[in-house]
Amino acid sequence: MPVIPLLQSDPRLLLQQQIESNRREYGLQYDLLTFANPEQLIAANAERKDLLRWLGQHAAFGYADTKVDCNGLSPGCRCCGEGGWSCLFINGRCNGQCFYCPTPQDDDDGPPVTNGLAFSSPEEYAAYVAVMGFGGVSISGGEPLLTPELTLAYLAAVRQRCGDAVHLWMYTNGTMLTANLCNRLLNAGLNEIRFDLGAVRYNLKKLRLAVGCIPTVTVEIPAVPEDETLLRLKMVEMAEAGADHLNLHQMRLTPYNFAALTERRYTFIHGEKVTLLESELCALRSVRFGLEQKIRLPVNYCSFPYKRRFQRAATRRRAALTVCAGSEVVTEAGYLRILSESGVRYSEAVLLQNPSYRYPFEKIRLETGRSLYLERRPQTPEQELTTVERCDLEAGRPPERLARFERIESGLAEYF
Repeated sequence: MPVIPLLQSDPRLLLQQQIESNRREYGLQYDLLTFANPEQLIAANAERKDLLRWLGQHAAFGYADTKVDCNGLSPGCRCCGEGGWSCLFINGRCNGQCFYCPTPQDDDDGPPVTNGLAFSSPEEYAAYVAVMGFGGVSISGGEPLLTPELTLAYLAAVRQRCGDAVHLWMYTNGTMLTANLCNRLLNAGLNEIRFDLGAVRYNLKKLRLAVGCIPTVTVEIPAVPEDETLLRLKMVEMAEAGADHLNLHQMRLTPYNFAALTERRYTFIHGEKVTLLESELCALRSVRFGLEQKIRLPVNYCSFPYKRRFQRAATRRRAALTVCAGSEVVTEAGYLRILSESGVRYSEAVLLQNPSYRYPFEKIRLETGRSLYLERRPQTPEQELTTVERCDLEAGRPPERLARFERIESGLAEYF
């Protein structure tokens, strides 16, 4: 059976592997990207070090130091951080023209989907949420309010099936929101609404419609470097308008926003995916500004490493916990560990619409009659352990060669 090779422990080799991965993703277009030069890296590292030193004294770092500031996180963010969140993409079409959008946003065909699983009826999705034990559900897109009746139906079905045990939130650019629709969303069970104000040049008109109607009103936007001065003004305005939270994301490069981001002459950074140097620094400065000015609006920086590491680990962990049995252990990183007298091996539980029949699988039957399938995919051959390694592993100190299967990497991404 194919397995994932164990990563080398040499940091320089790991960085080179990431560079080569980034190069393969973009092919010939890779040479059009402007990556940070040595002088820029030195300056950026010095600035970030100063920002993190100050924030370390005034803010709360969380989730292996990949999220700043964790004081006053929204209920939805807490669900996400706890690994109990399902995000349903209700459609794939958007009426916005956000230059930074990482997805195509031009496909309105097909049923709502989450993690590769399509759900053609609200009741079927609600049954999935119940059987998997999610504590939070978000409706995203596309733009959910382009298909308001569909969005309302899925919200209501989850609320009816799961009651108050599930926190429901929705992402929107707000352009289609009306007072009547706001009330209908509330009646369908919506707890939190999140506005991408970048789509409307930070206009707060539709946000004000939601304040006083939807219990939690959050602004969730990428940290756009050239908008930093405007953002500072709007942070004050958001607080005055009654917004409860501001989430800032790190911008990243994808094939869908490649042309728009390269035209703006940003400085790119290698990593698990290509991200923007200026975006992270903008976000950290904005968190500091909010705290220094004592603006009554909790601001958190949601870095790409947080999204990449914690959200993927949460997906693995939820599936693994469903099939974990006997002497198996689910690691922090979400893998199934099997420790035997001769060594240790790891596998990943993957939830599928249909089994591949290449790996052992278990059937999960929903109350609607539909079945889903959990496959156990081997990730390593059996690894022999020395006596010291075995003791360290059992004590929660895994050998470096096994670390990626045991724990979530800490800290923000290295600049290189």
